Amino acid sequence: MEYDDSFDDYYDDSMYDDEDLEKMLAEYSDFDYGSEMEYGRISLWELGENCLYPTLQQTVHMLAPLYLLCITTRIVCAVGYSPDDAEPPIPRWLLNFCISMGGLVVLQMFFGYNIVYLLVCAASVYVILLLTSWKCQNGSGVAVAVFIFLFIVICELFLVEEKAWHSVRGAQIILSMKVIGLGFDISSGVMPLPSVTDYMAYIFNAGNVIFGPWISFQDFKSIYSTNVSKCLSLEWMTKVIKSSVFSILCLSFSTCFGSWIILDGNYKWVRAYRDAQSFRFSHYFVCFVSETTAALAGISPGDIEYGVTVTRPLSVELPRSLVEVVTNWNLPMHNWLKTYVFKIARPHGTFLAVILTYIASSLLHGLNFQLAAVLLSLGFYSYVEMTFRRKLSRIFDACLEARSCRENCPHTYKNNHPYIWITNLAFGCLTIFHLAYLGLMFDSSVEAEKGYNMSHTLQKWSDLGFLSHWVILGTYIFHLMV
Repeated sequence: MEYDDSFDDYYDDSMYDDEDLEKMLAEYSDFDYGSEMEYGRISLWELGENCLYPTLQQTVHMLAPLYLLCITTRIVCAVGYSPDDAEPPIPRWLLNFCISMGGLVVLQMFFGYNIVYLLVCAASVYVILLLTSWKCQNGSGVAVAVFIFLFIVICELFLVEEKAWHSVRGAQIILSMKVIGLGFDISSGVMPLPSVTDYMAYIFNAGNVIFGPWISFQDFKSIYSTNVSKCLSLEWMTKVIKSSVFSILCLSFSTCFGSWIILDGNYKWVRAYRDAQSFRFSHYFVCFVSETTAALAGISPGDIEYGVTVTRPLSVELPRSLVEVVTNWNLPMHNWLKTYVFKIARPHGTFLAVILTYIASSLLHGLNFQLAAVLLSLGFYSYVEMTFRRKLSRIFDACLEARSCRENCPHTYKNNHPYIWITNLAFGCLTIFHLAYLGLMFDSSVEAEKGYNMSHTLQKWSDLGFLSHWVILGTYIFHLMV
């Protein structure tokens, strides 16, 4: 099959698992406002007193120790910094030990004794990397990937109680992405097998051990290159403050203001949009928290000294297409899937690469029917939208593709043409409709603590008549007829 480079941007990176704080969010989203909330709004004062204040208080109580350990990591790395030709003030192994101990303390704070599953997984992977590097280095990536997926399946189905596994699933996803990426980097010769202490510092860094974001081992090493004079730079402080403020705003909207603005007495599709948007804003909250922790710990990609961009909410809330939604939902995961799944599988055919990418994303998130149903639906939706809009773009010689055209594109009719602008706006509204439908079932019910089952998902979609699926099926049939 001839490779079409437009597929580089088509694969699922959508549902990053942001349910680490879901239990906390559920406590406040289930707050009983009484019958008044069904038909009228309580006052802002009551909303702040009964929802906003306790939510923020609980969040500060939970995140303050994490932020403190992250900033401590950055300071320790800055103190241990030395130019390449100078003797380091702190031995590298001791510096790595301090970094990894900070991450283990964070894991203990959040998960208690459940961290044993993460420790066993990380230790087993390093043994696999040692053996494959000794005997068959080219197979390191595949060996680690197979082990991770088997480990997830065995833990979820046989070894671990549902609620306990669900609580550590977010951290397990981050760990899985780190070790699989590391394995494939070793296989391709990008880097040698790191030492035990380097490996521990990478896997258990406080800056991204809980909420992420994923970052490659090569980029992670930039944590050692910050000296004391750069430790508290203006750009770094701006990034920390900006991400912290956005995280608070997103949490406040998700937990309190969304249900206050759109009441339960509204039309069912309006309520569906509200509930799906509440889930999306809880995801943005976790993403901005991960940006904050990464910046505080000094984690940054490439030559950027002040942090990672994890999500772009405006591109999701005001989308051009579903393709742009899955791209901007979680940028580090987007890059990970593209680098370590899609591109590796691409020589065997683009279609197979796309399928394997969705399978990998589903398995990373666990054996959960709801997530698998959403991911597979989103994959089909995105594919139909992309091929349909590409065909329309060729027919009308216009900028109608799922991804926005470059300024020098050869199309006769550009994005600023009135008819093209209206058409793209209509596709954007259709995307919002699909997002409301797909995100509806990610609520704060009791089942959220152990994962949602098949009946929960089907019931939610059945209440809306499976309308979104019918619409996308009609779109696909129309696409074949054009």
